[in-house]
Amino acid sequence: MYTIKRTVKEMDASMEEHKDPQIEQEISEKEQDASEKEQDTSGEEYSFLQETIKDEAGGAVQKLKKDLLRTLCLGLAFGIIACFGFYAVKPLMERIFESSPKEVTIPEEEEEEEEDASQQEQQVAQTLDEESFRQMQQEMTATALEASRAVVEITGVTGSQDWMNESYDNKNSVTGLIIADNGQELLIFGKTSVLADAQEIHVTFYDGTSYAASLKKRDGNLGFGIYAVNRAEIQQSTWSQIKTAVLGSSNAVSKGNPVIVIGKQFGYEGGIGFGTVAATRNFVETADGEYRLICTDIAAAADGTGIMVNLDGEVTAVIDQTVSEEDSMNLVTGYGITDIKDIIEKLSNDETIPYIGIQGIDVTEEIASQGIPEGVYVKEVDAESPAMAAGIQAGDIITSIGGEEVKSLTAYHNALMDRDSGDEVRIRGQRRGSGGYVDITFSVTVGSKE
Repeated sequence: MYTIKRTVKEMDASMEEHKDPQIEQEISEKEQDASEKEQDTSGEEYSFLQETIKDEAGGAVQKLKKDLLRTLCLGLAFGIIACFGFYAVKPLMERIFESSPKEVTIPEEEEEEEEDASQQEQQVAQTLDEESFRQMQQEMTATALEASRAVVEITGVTGSQDWMNESYDNKNSVTGLIIADNGQELLIFGKTSVLADAQEIHVTFYDGTSYAASLKKRDGNLGFGIYAVNRAEIQQSTWSQIKTAVLGSSNAVSKGNPVIVIGKQFGYEGGIGFGTVAATRNFVETADGEYRLICTDIAAAADGTGIMVNLDGEVTAVIDQTVSEEDSMNLVTGYGITDIKDIIEKLSNDETIPYIGIQGIDVTEEIASQGIPEGVYVKEVDAESPAMAAGIQAGDIITSIGGEEVKSLTAYHNALMDRDSGDEVRIRGQRRGSGGYVDITFSVTVGSKE
């Protein structure tokens, strides 16, 4: 072993001795070049890695910008589409989600304070000359024109009738009164006689514009109803020309008061007349009530319709010439507004007018002195009415309805108006027998007469 180790060392020494310096230098240069090349290659690889990272970061920013721009464009496009879509479906959505109509309430009347006698004498003592008369006429005309803004013409169109070109005396129309705006419809009170065979209903306002209308509710007992015009269809120019009527009190009207009549009372629409109240003590009797009539000294057409207003422009009566007696049909006559306010209110709220079918009169002290009990004397019972179905007969005396005592036809009417169609109500009274009057009780189902 020793010999082998020595031999190897000697061989190494011999190789060291025989090394060529030139060769060593070339080898050294080659190693140095390889080392530098390795360093350069290492630097290039690092630089490549840096550049790659820098490019990826820049691309992410660009991608973020593109995504943001795309989102903004999509949002703008969606907003435009949504805007057009909203306006396209707005009418439909309003019909689907529209709120309930506002309830119409007619304020109760306040009691009028009586004028001092000295004030009345002073007013009578004032003398009228030509100038004061002219001024009075101008003021009354101004009041009439202002009140006319609440007056409309209701026209029933039948078949192919050209209602726009009909002459005033042939047109199937009546005067209507603007009562309320319930948020969905403009409500108009008027006679229902135009509905016979009518296929369309049109309402013409103060500014001359016409709109389609429909019957909302009617009372077949008086022959009046509420017509409705879709408020969304009424143009702003029309809104600026019309107004809701101001309802006054017919109880405050006295014989001799000045009165203004407006409407179709002369047979053509748009008429205005001035006159005097001739009578306030006449009444017309209908089923389940009686209504005060306001009579004037103003000439009228036999089928005239319209309204009466006082000097303040308040409606005091609704003209209906069909209620006049034959000998007075040529003078303007109408229902006192006070007695029909409850009917107007119910119809405006789409409620039926309660109906039993009793035509009666008050048992006055003079009648009671003949041994007849106090209450409402039944003169007549309507055929096929709830009263007839319950067994009420002519000659019966009604003393209470629904537990509420009634001593007059007005009290009976007011008690009935608190009920609704379909209600069961107990009516008590008395009927004359062989031994005198005996108590009777009826169970009546309140109906309606539309």
